Amino acid sequence: MVNVRLTDLTTAHAGSMFRWMCDPDVSRHVGLRSEPTLEKTLAWLGRAASDNRVSARAILFDDAHVGNVVLDQIDLVTSKARLSIYIGEAEARGRGVGRRAATLAVDLAFGSLGLHKVWLTVHTGNHAAIATYKAIGFVVEGTHREEFILDGTRVDELYMGLLRSDLP
Repeated sequence: MVNVRLTDLTTAHAGSMFRWMCDPDVSRHVGLRSEPTLEKTLAWLGRAASDNRVSARAILFDDAHVGNVVLDQIDLVTSKARLSIYIGEAEARGRGVGRRAATLAVDLAFGSLGLHKVWLTVHTGNHAAIATYKAIGFVVEGTHREEFILDGTRVDELYMGLLRSDLP
């Protein structure tokens, strides 16, 4: 098993996050809509830290910050949250880091957060992410037609969900 753990995402991680958002391989898949700046990154971290509907974590691989995983839109009435994840460091991709981090985030959602459902959206061109989500147990619940713009072209986006009862 890969040596992956999650820790609180703090301003100490801002430099890495900003660098990753400047990387076209990352920004195109996360749907970044404006030019990244360190100031915007720090502002987002501040908002996330003060919002009880957000649980933001840094992904550490062999103790190095390689990406982030976020549970947001946490709704305690319906007991669900949205999962977002990205691996910013290219050398950490394709090594099981994302799958392990997503599994840890799901464990957090269904464990200490006590949620019933975790959902996400992913554009149909992100084949590696879709395979990872399916391997964890997420199922496609629907398609949002032409919802995402990838390299200037409209592509479909999948809505995927995982229920606590789906886990073994």
